[in-house]
Amino acid sequence: MEFALSEQQRTLQQQCRELALRFSENAAQHDREASAPTENYAALRDAGLYGLLIPETFGGLGAGLLGHTIAMEELAQGCASTALSFNMHCVATYTLTAAGAFSAEICERVSKMVIGEQRLMANLISEAGTTNLLYSTRASSTQASKVDGGYVINGRKAFASMMSSADVALVCVHPAHIDNPESVIMVIVDTNAPGLTIEPVWDTLGMRATRSDNVLLEDCFVADAFALDELIVPSIGEFLSTHESLINLPYTAVYLGVGLAALRAINAVVSERKPKGYDQPLAYHPDIRRRIGKMSAELEGSRWALRYAAWVADTEGQTPAAQSAMFKAKYLVGEAVAGATRSALEMAGAHGLFKGNDIERLFRDGATASIMQPSSDVCLGQISQAELSLDRAEVVPPLRPSRSGG
Repeated sequence: MEFALSEQQRTLQQQCRELALRFSENAAQHDREASAPTENYAALRDAGLYGLLIPETFGGLGAGLLGHTIAMEELAQGCASTALSFNMHCVATYTLTAAGAFSAEICERVSKMVIGEQRLMANLISEAGTTNLLYSTRASSTQASKVDGGYVINGRKAFASMMSSADVALVCVHPAHIDNPESVIMVIVDTNAPGLTIEPVWDTLGMRATRSDNVLLEDCFVADAFALDELIVPSIGEFLSTHESLINLPYTAVYLGVGLAALRAINAVVSERKPKGYDQPLAYHPDIRRRIGKMSAELEGSRWALRYAAWVADTEGQTPAAQSAMFKAKYLVGEAVAGATRSALEMAGAHGLFKGNDIERLFRDGATASIMQPSSDVCLGQISQAELSLDRAEVVPPLRPSRSGG
């Protein structure tokens, strides 16, 4: 692996760093109101980043997962919610145009929609009852029934990040004419389509401005041109489990950015705050220095584990080595960020508990770092299976399946 960034990557990094400064100005307000940062999505569009992960062949930037990782690390330091939700757009477009799963015709059609028409794409996979602890629960209950000229969609999706700001959504659905309940196809739905309703349920601890609401689809028609049924995935759970570095590695960079922002914020606090009756700021206190050193070392180590994982995925594709590197990186980042943001809050003391304080907000955003899929438990389970060279078919299921099959 070449550790030095390329000229293209340095340019992208600086561009995203400047955008992050702008995003930081409204991050606290959007967090407080749980409001969509629409002006940030417009800025990303104007910066030409809608095609970040679309290959150059189809008019995109072709940044690859390593370039994406560098970009998200920077953007998240300004507004983590913006970075996390925009990441969904990037993953959707990457899946459709760069993963080798769809024909050149579909790649060109999607690229025209995203780059030519400048349309923002949400990504709807999750539903109520799914958990990343059990891949089979990702089977889609949302049904697509074939009719003349397209499909009619019925169902409900959850955690639909950025949906209220997106122009279109990539939706994972089960084709009703196929008996296998785990089979899925992808459809692209206009967010203004009749039968599509956003249910505003998003009132959470952290990442509040992602507006990851529910989406209800009732007899929502999708024309054949936007039903990507040339690829029928036999098992969505199997697909997700073997494409972790494509789907979930991009999230990880966002959380790394949260940790780095917390480190920068607490550095400023302890460097400026002088306890009553003392000449030196808190930065000179040995307990503070130990905590800062630990934060810095763990975040830097996880940063390079993540960049390595992205590099392997870009170089090899979705190989076992890429999957293993991704699980290790996600575990390291998740634990480092959750620990760093907690430690920053503790160093800030009671002053850091007030709403509107950057450290308080970063603590809440960072609290989900080890929960976001794949969770730390999932990562360790996958890492151990690879390390022990276990036959996955012989690993005992952790829970008894429902006898009804539901």
